[in-house]
Amino acid sequence: MNQRRLQSVKSKAKKLAKENCANYTGAGQCLVACGGRCLLTYESDGIGNICPYFIVSVLPADHEMETEYREIFDIPGGTPPKDLCNECGRTIERSSNRQKYCGECRESVRKTKERQRQKEKRLGNAIKRTHLG
Repeated sequence: MNQRRLQSVKSKAKKLAKENCANYTGAGQCLVACGGRCLLTYESDGIGNICPYFIVSVLPADHEMETEYREIFDIPGGTPPKDLCNECGRTIERSSNRQKYCGECRESVRKTKERQRQKEKRLGNAIKRTHLG
C-alpha cells in the first residue's frame, strides 16, 4: 500500500471530521467514541482507525473522499443508490434523466395513464355535445 496516499487520505478524513462531524468537540475529543477521543485523530502504525459514525454520517458528503476512503480501508458499500422506481420502489439503472419506472412497471403505468387520458377525453367530448345541442 502506498504510504503517501494512505497519509493523504488519513489527513483528509481528519479535516473532514473536524469540519463536519457533529460529534467532534475539538482538540481530538468525540461525544460518541469510547474514551471520548475521536478515532480519526489517533496516530497509528497500521491502516488506521475506522469510526462507524464518520463512515455513515460524515463521509457521504464528499463523494470522491468516500470512494477513496472505502477503497483504502477495504470497506464495502457506499452511498446507497438514489434511482428507485416510483411504482414498486426497486433500484433502477437509468438510461435517461427522465426515467421514473423500472422495465416491469413502465408498460403498466403507461397503460393506466393512457386509460385515464381516454376517459377524460370521452368525458370532455360528452360535455361539449350536451352544450351544443
